[in-house]
Amino acid sequence: MTPFVCNHDGSCEEVRLCCTNTEMTLTREDVKRIETLGYNRKDFLVRVEGGFCELKNVDDNCFFYEPATKVCRIYDNRPEGCRHYPIIYNAQKRKCIIDKDCPSGETMTREEIRKLCHKVRRLVETLRQEAAHGESPLTYTRTHQRPMEVIYPQNW
Repeated sequence: MTPFVCNHDGSCEEVRLCCTNTEMTLTREDVKRIETLGYNRKDFLVRVEGGFCELKNVDDNCFFYEPATKVCRIYDNRPEGCRHYPIIYNAQKRKCIIDKDCPSGETMTREEIRKLCHKVRRLVETLRQEAAHGESPLTYTRTHQRPMEVIYPQNW
């Protein structure tokens, strides 16, 4: 199998599916890091069920994704969940899996998943703790527009 090749390095030839209708959950550290770039959380963040916060979508794209250039405006400072994608945590199976919607996911090996899974689990635990203790970076509220098979915040 070839080494993992992520198609979201800023040079995508097609739409970055991971940046379309994103439901990427944010930690307090993610928000602080993004705010140091000059962005205001009210512009890029929404509150969802359970006290979690996610990246806002604008015209069905992540707030930071530029569809014309296919580039993330904050790629070097992107949220931790974006850094680990397409590895996600399936709460029902209690394990890390590859998001089936990612076209590059099939290039990942079990070893690569195993190496990153502890970071993804730690991220999930941080998100749970922040939401449970009212420590997530709260602003606006919305409901999920589409059901999610695998998601960090639902049904913990």
